[in-house]
Amino acid sequence: MKRFQSPGSRRALARMAFALSAAALVSCGGGSTGSDQASGPEQTYLSVQASDPDGDTLHYRWRVTAGTIVDVDSRQTVWRLPDGPGLHFAYVAVSDGKGGWTEQQYGVSSDFLATPAPATAPITRAAPAVADVDGSMNRLRVSSADSTLFAAAAGATPQARIVYLPGVQIQVVATATGAVAFAGRTDLAGEVDLPKLPAGSSYQIMCSTQDGTPLALCGSMTVSSLAAVRLVSPPLASARNLRLFGHVALADGGVCGHENPYLGVLTAATVQLEQSDGAPIGSPATVNRYGDYELDAAVPVNASLQAQIACEGYSATVPVPASSDPAGYVSGTPVELSYVIANSRPAIVKVVANGPDGNVRGDVVVPIDDSPSAAIPGADHFLVYKGADTKLSACQYYVSLGAAQSCDAQGNMVAPISFNDWLTKNGFGGPGDVSALYVNQRDLNLVRHMVATRSPSGSIAFSVCNSPGPKGLSQAEIDRVIDDNASGFNRVACVTMEYSSVPGVNGGQPFTQFYTFDAAGQLLLSINLDTRGEKYMPGSCVACHGGLAYNGKFPEQAGASPFLGSRFLPFDTGNYLFSSAASLTEPDQEEAFYQLNQLVQATELSNTSPTSTLIQGWYASGHILDKSYVPPAWLAADAQPATAGAADFYRHVVAISCRTCHVALNPGQYDWNSIILSPARVSRYYCGGTADVATNATMPNALISNDRLIQEIAADPGLTDLVTQFMGCAAPLPDPVYPKR
Repeated sequence: MKRFQSPGSRRALARMAFALSAAALVSCGGGSTGSDQASGPEQTYLSVQASDPDGDTLHYRWRVTAGTIVDVDSRQTVWRLPDGPGLHFAYVAVSDGKGGWTEQQYGVSSDFLATPAPATAPITRAAPAVADVDGSMNRLRVSSADSTLFAAAAGATPQARIVYLPGVQIQVVATATGAVAFAGRTDLAGEVDLPKLPAGSSYQIMCSTQDGTPLALCGSMTVSSLAAVRLVSPPLASARNLRLFGHVALADGGVCGHENPYLGVLTAATVQLEQSDGAPIGSPATVNRYGDYELDAAVPVNASLQAQIACEGYSATVPVPASSDPAGYVSGTPVELSYVIANSRPAIVKVVANGPDGNVRGDVVVPIDDSPSAAIPGADHFLVYKGADTKLSACQYYVSLGAAQSCDAQGNMVAPISFNDWLTKNGFGGPGDVSALYVNQRDLNLVRHMVATRSPSGSIAFSVCNSPGPKGLSQAEIDRVIDDNASGFNRVACVTMEYSSVPGVNGGQPFTQFYTFDAAGQLLLSINLDTRGEKYMPGSCVACHGGLAYNGKFPEQAGASPFLGSRFLPFDTGNYLFSSAASLTEPDQEEAFYQLNQLVQATELSNTSPTSTLIQGWYASGHILDKSYVPPAWLAADAQPATAGAADFYRHVVAISCRTCHVALNPGQYDWNSIILSPARVSRYYCGGTADVATNATMPNALISNDRLIQEIAADPGLTDLVTQFMGCAAPLPDPVYPKR
């Protein structure tokens, strides 16, 4: 993330600018929309310059995280910054009307305005009692059962790609009673999120790929206490003898259409099978987020067919290839029809924000310039691997905790609590508070002001206020960004965690809860912590903190249990950067980190959990964290010829890129304290290159961790060999035939 100007270094300029006359403020704006509030120091005039290689007319969509913006189909608009401090983000999406989209973020701090945060009356509200379900939230991933072998070009060796199916009608029916527990359709990933279902209950999964046709059995499930992604496929009917599949892409290789819940955008290409006279056969197939589609239909074996490929304002009719089988269209021989749409995505050249005085405010938000992740498309590649919540599901999560009274029809919170309300509830401000200030440079590269406390009732709570970390590693820059955070400048959000009980939930035992507040103290439904856009709660936290009962999204209905099965994360000082200022150096804060880690361990149910054993290993010799710690299992593996080098691999890869998150995940699968990594366990998720494009190279799930690891592997041949030995490759492999978009 680029550094935003510190308000402390601009106060004199700000005061000079605000001393200009009202007439000057208006005349310098250049972006007025004619609204009643089109002038004043809060007004920020945003403009975007974009180009389109095809000469298409461009369209614009705007949204901001705080304040108000005129969402106008124009390259210029007005953003009224909110009252109170904070670093806020504006988002612009540019489209060409033919399926080509691009986005840019822009950040502006309102600190320099020095306007007071909105006053709110204190709220004290207990969480509503719920009838907790001892079970889990699961995700279904629906794919074609056909052998879909794609050939990128004539003569190329076909390669397998699993085709996930959007728009499939799904019903989950209780085996014992026949009651429908869920009904819905799969999304662009071919997935559908189920509500929390009771552990031990069994269900039949019914589905249909064609509107108007009966649902058929396509799988079954018995719910456990652990959430999971469950794979199902619609049955293949031999009567539907044509199996048509393929890949639809823009001329520049990008996906046609766009998917961004925060901006309210959801468009995709479709493929409609037709007779030669244009009469439709069945319903259109939607192209999934990876660019693939599949449909089946009953047609004459030697029929002359065509397909209409459409995407927003683009449409083309193309002939369906003949079958390679001498018998014609038969169910055992799928036919590929891939297509390149004659359109390329627009490009954003420049985004700039100006105050009423004409001075530039803020800066564009981009990954670090040489970031390996810069070329990876899709904000949902990071921090939402466990699921992707919506505005409504985020609101309902807060309602289940008593942090909001209710949700309106648009998913907005009614009567939410404030940051001060949460701090008061959890007893902050007393002598038992423990605090630390540092840069978490291996995770999100944020400056973090952490404060934790234990209340007299036994609940444990952590609050961390975040601001952008350094772009480089110079001590001067580290000192500067830490000082900014300590002074309350450029704060993005304060993320809080609470370990307490809620009536009727988790058997009355404490469990981990998440809240996010902006710098002005207002509760947030979404947060941008990795420069890849807004992610809704609580999935944006579950991605790293784990969620044994969560996989998909929090239910959008009122009355759901807030128990996610998440955990607190230990404080791994070997991955941090520290100020050189007195009281903020690493030695000055070692005791604070010891106390913070003891509080984390106190939230664990067992002294033998991965988190507990890690913390115990760190502090086996006292109150100073042992950065060279290697678990006994890895030391034992290092002594074996087949796994020699395990200790170095643990120190240089697991310790800095894996363990912080993985100790909070399912201990049976991700306990890197005792499980020695091997290609058989992690190759698909790190190396990729398999037919399963949904899971290929999905780890690391944090952008900065991904960047740091790739950069260090590239710079160290010895580390390259170790990563290849234990993970199966030194760098992620491309997806078969077509790159992930």
